[in-house]
Amino acid sequence: MNRDYKKLLFPIHIFQTNIRENSILKDELIPKIEKIYRKKSSLIPEGWETDKLHTSFDIESINSDLFGENSKATQYYIEYVSKFFDKPSKLEIIDIWYNYYVDGEYQEIHNHISGNIFQKASHFSCIHYLKFNPEIHLPTTFLDPLESLRHHSLEMESNHYGPKYHPGVREGDLIMFPSYLEHFVRKSQPTPKDPRITVAFNLHILEYGEYSQDGS
Repeated sequence: MNRDYKKLLFPIHIFQTNIRENSILKDELIPKIEKIYRKKSSLIPEGWETDKLHTSFDIESINSDLFGENSKATQYYIEYVSKFFDKPSKLEIIDIWYNYYVDGEYQEIHNHISGNIFQKASHFSCIHYLKFNPEIHLPTTFLDPLESLRHHSLEMESNHYGPKYHPGVREGDLIMFPSYLEHFVRKSQPTPKDPRITVAFNLHILEYGEYSQDGS
């Protein structure tokens, strides 16, 4: 009996779907985001290296108006993300914001793990490509967290290994990934008439199958 085989160990899962109601969310969110952008009422968050990205990260007054509990966006996000889980789960969004790329902006390598031990843990993170043209916009780039360790061995060509992953993205797509997974957005050519607008949010898992946060 031939026992030769090749097995993939310890995979990292990224989940992807498309929000069918994306046009509804565009109608709800983009006019408000464009108005905020024209006012230039957001600043680069402290500690970010990007030079001019327009973002609502950590601006509670803006995010609560755009993504409050009664917003269509929040309702759709929970509905679609819940379908990724293989057991009944209860989820909550603990952070949510938008990023607006129009002038060749970029975002440096980062993850979504909180540096504050008193803050709720981010278990998964999501990106919604609210306005995205694959002919002129770039997707998010994800990085292999084990890349440095792999240099102590050899990745055979038949493994089709690459240290970076660029998902094929179309407008309306929603991606969920482990919050520890590092990623970035490459600098692109300016698109003054067609901004790239994404919504990012972090998820805290309250219940998964028979397990719950309170241990019951």
